[in-house]
Amino acid sequence: MTPEIGQAQALVVRQTINRLEETYSDFIQGKGFDRIPEFFREHLYSPPNKNQRDAALENLYEKLKSVTGPEMTQNIHNLIILIQLTDDLDVATAKILLDGPMKGKSAEEIAEASITTEELNHCIGKAGCWEDRHRQVDMIGDTLSFFFTLSKLPLVKLVMAPIRVAASLVGAGELVDTMETGYQISRNIKDMKPFVDAFNDREKVLLDRLQKEYS
Repeated sequence: MTPEIGQAQALVVRQTINRLEETYSDFIQGKGFDRIPEFFREHLYSPPNKNQRDAALENLYEKLKSVTGPEMTQNIHNLIILIQLTDDLDVATAKILLDGPMKGKSAEEIAEASITTEELNHCIGKAGCWEDRHRQVDMIGDTLSFFFTLSKLPLVKLVMAPIRVAASLVGAGELVDTMETGYQISRNIKDMKPFVDAFNDREKVLLDRLQKEYS
């Protein structure tokens, strides 16, 4: 990945989070939901140590098969797939951005730039990948529901202990950090379902509109 693509992807992420904060301001004002943008920004859309993480994720999945039950293993595998899918979609959008508003700009200039939600949506529309984008929305909803369920387990730290050990063996500790942040945020949320339902509805309305406009 070139420095320009990397900075363009970071710009896509920044404006995506800005758009999500605006779209879900009615929820974010409520208790617990105020940390949802933080989770999206720091763990889903721009996780730390990306290259190291990507190399370790599939190794972790294989390791987990022997230390967790099938349902937990599948949920963690879905999280792995979601992180990778989100990254791929953001890169696809970033490449369109480099052919449009950021064309000819250096990585340093892109790092200091900003775009509007309209410009972001235009790049998403030009990039397409509609099936994957709908899948991403579904998987984000499923992942948030998984974290909510996890947060209600009475012995969640005991459940997480063997997962953290397995993750440390393959260098995938960041994924466990993501899970722990997810369930810690969920602890302060009384009911995740209204947010998940709204997220599915609003995101798919947007995707359907963009697909009709750009197809």
